[in-house]
Amino acid sequence: MRTWFWTLLLLVAAVGLAVGLRYHSGNVALLLPPYRVELSASLAALILVALFAVLYAALRAISWTLDLPVRVRRWRARRALTQQQELLERGWINLLEGRYAKAEADMSSVAGQTDVPSRRVLANLSAARAAHAMQEFARRDLLLAQAREAADADAGLKPAVVLVEADMLLDQQRPEEALALLSQLHDGGPKHMHSLRLTLRAHRDLGHWAEVLKLARTLSKRNALHPAAATRMIATAAAELLRSASDAATRRAIWKDLKDDERILPEVAQAGAAVFEADGDEARTRRILETALDAQLSPLLLQAYARCSPEHIPPRLEKAESWLRQHPNDPDLLQALGTLCLCGRLWGPAQRYLERSLSERDDPRTHALLASLYDRTDRAVEAVRHWRLATEAVIGLPVLKADEAVLFGPAAARPQFESEEDVAPDRAAGL
Repeated sequence: MRTWFWTLLLLVAAVGLAVGLRYHSGNVALLLPPYRVELSASLAALILVALFAVLYAALRAISWTLDLPVRVRRWRARRALTQQQELLERGWINLLEGRYAKAEADMSSVAGQTDVPSRRVLANLSAARAAHAMQEFARRDLLLAQAREAADADAGLKPAVVLVEADMLLDQQRPEEALALLSQLHDGGPKHMHSLRLTLRAHRDLGHWAEVLKLARTLSKRNALHPAAATRMIATAAAELLRSASDAATRRAIWKDLKDDERILPEVAQAGAAVFEADGDEARTRRILETALDAQLSPLLLQAYARCSPEHIPPRLEKAESWLRQHPNDPDLLQALGTLCLCGRLWGPAQRYLERSLSERDDPRTHALLASLYDRTDRAVEAVRHWRLATEAVIGLPVLKADEAVLFGPAAARPQFESEEDVAPDRAAGL
């Protein structure tokens, strides 16, 4: 746009000059004693324009010549920057492709060539990543030290160095040192999502379950953690807190602090039921399991629900039968009902529930329960058969046909005869 403007302006000036010279003819006299030079106005104007152009070109040539060293330095800087960018790109491609030795060499070359702190930090951190992937930890630590030294010139670069170093320390199973670095970062500024995720990993590796629970809730609320991962973290932390509580008051406080959707997680409900059952709180134990099972029929919770003393069997059996009306073909629920009936010495219902469970799924635990039932009701043949099936399923023994037998000792070496005529000579010889 600017080029068109100046072109139009020059055309207008030229037309105006031509029109002016046409209607204003005259002479221009130059007195150069002892000479007198007379020129037409048109020629004088043309000479002035030509002199201006020559003078302008000469001045530009002088300026270009004087600026030549500066322009050479700029060209060299641009060429070096281009080379460094190519090395950075090639190094990152090698790092992503797993060519760690080449990536480290490229990044180290960039770090040695550049004077820009941010580029030097980036190159050293990338080279440290490559060395870490090759388990060259001494060289990695040296590169990290160089990155920290380069980051001292700019406070905004320090978080990047801390996060990369903490991540690699966690991969190396050094959570204490990683947590110390992250604590310094959090004390000096806002807590970013990635740093919180790394802090969560460090606390999990160290077994700081209270911190794990708090951080997992925070990250889940901010959608910074996958829902499945957040649920698993919360369930593990809450269950470990309940198991590690030293007294009943502490366990009740921990349980009260949990949210409703956290209490119904199978791992949390199982841990809560176990600790309250150990405290002798049967009502709370049954309420915890029933609330969780109302939300989801977990096999682990059903097994825990089926373990109780005989006096507590009737209300649990009634509740389990209400679940059966909603899930009539659930093998785990049928197994739990059979277990409750077995513990309550209700042999007929126990057999029916366990056989229904086996019809839905062949399970060694169900076989063992049926074998135990047959032992108690003096049905030895059926008990042995189910004990054998349970053992074969658990240990992985080969299943043999009923009419086959395994022979040991000298009898195992006897040949097999095809017909009665083959056996007769041996009988006659008394063999």
